[in-house]
Amino acid sequence: MSFTLARFLSCGIWFFAGMFKLTHFEHICEDMAKHGIPYQAAFLVLVIVLEIGGSILIFANVQVWLVALSWIGFMLIATPVYHGRFVVNGKIFFPEYVQFSKNISLAGGLIALATLDPALPGSLRALLN
Repeated sequence: MSFTLARFLSCGIWFFAGMFKLTHFEHICEDMAKHGIPYQAAFLVLVIVLEIGGSILIFANVQVWLVALSWIGFMLIATPVYHGRFVVNGKIFFPEYVQFSKNISLAGGLIALATLDPALPGSLRALLN
């Protein structure tokens, strides 16, 4: 029961983020360009597939551990790029600090989700436990 609940609760933020990106594709590409990300459209398609497709897989209980670890990998790259500048003029810019901290917290939950998946390979289970 706890694994099912954890899966369902973990999907929402990713699914709706992916849907927003899908429905605001041009705007998100422009924002990515402002952050210095090359090949915006190609990378954005990959992100949308990871967010929406990953949510569907986790909801369906398919490769949960792989999606969870993929989302962590994505956050390792995206978090410093988008939310890593939360100190401005020597002061914390709180909205960015919250986003940065939220992603760290999400990573912790995703590690727990991956370890709850019975399909997690033993070598990774030993590493994550």
